[in-house]
Amino acid sequence: MKRSRCGFTLVELVVAGALAAIVGATIMFTLQKQERFYGSAAELMRLRSQLRDASDVLVADIRGAAVSRYGLALMTDTALELFTTLGSSVVCTSPTGRTLFLPPSTLASGTVLTSLLALPDTGDLALLYSIPGGNPDSAQWIEARISGFGTRPLTSSCPSTTAFTSALDAAAGKIGYALTLPANPPAGLRSGAPLRFIRRARYSLYRSSDGDWYLGYRRCSPVGPSICSTIQPVSGPYLPYTKAGGAAAGISFHYFDSSGVELFDVALSTRIARIDVVLRGETARAVSLVGDARQRYRDSSVVSVSPRNRMR
Repeated sequence: MKRSRCGFTLVELVVAGALAAIVGATIMFTLQKQERFYGSAAELMRLRSQLRDASDVLVADIRGAAVSRYGLALMTDTALELFTTLGSSVVCTSPTGRTLFLPPSTLASGTVLTSLLALPDTGDLALLYSIPGGNPDSAQWIEARISGFGTRPLTSSCPSTTAFTSALDAAAGKIGYALTLPANPPAGLRSGAPLRFIRRARYSLYRSSDGDWYLGYRRCSPVGPSICSTIQPVSGPYLPYTKAGGAAAGISFHYFDSSGVELFDVALSTRIARIDVVLRGETARAVSLVGDARQRYRDSSVVSVSPRNRMR
């Protein structure tokens, strides 16, 4: 009696192997395609994040710039220098010397009386709202250099007797601030007077040592000739500089007055009512999202900003 043997023929094994190879190749191709797609999408997201980072920084500082008072110390196609608002507060008590005392940043009640993007220092200016003789019609902002700025306990800066703080603030460990000026403040400065801190800064498109172009930031001397510190990168890279802010420039600024006329003369900078910021970038490598040829992708962002403190 003959027994039949179970198994696969050579032809069946060859066909099965071929089908497995086809399925495996298809899976690998799909995975590679998806990997390229997500890699390209991540590259585009990085580019748009770079554009958004610069846009957020410039919009915030331009919007808070003291344009009507100081104008722009520098206004070119790829650089601007402005006096931007660093923070604000109120005076707790009528000053008796060169030091002014300010309330904490946030009170126990949640009220914000002192708002600071960064602690002011000797490279900044303070604008004090003075009312000489108590006559509101003669009120004016007085400019003063900052000699010192630091924290102080509430008992010696802004105690509850000033009515700006309470016992809850002291119990919560809140601290006030002390602002020291080079000389006694004007006589018209009273308790509750608002004050602002401003900082002179320059933003510009610059070429770094790695050969790429970035948005750079410099702090500059608050008064007198423009003397700025070493440039620091803010975001980038962007497309290179082109003459007169051409169509391919990585960053370009355009300045307009209230009637929409473009301004080029820094002597007219106090008339600026709007600044258009154009940002252009390119992916670091070639990308492809929809099966087209792999190439470096370019994107741009255009924002129009009106300074709050502009001429009306």
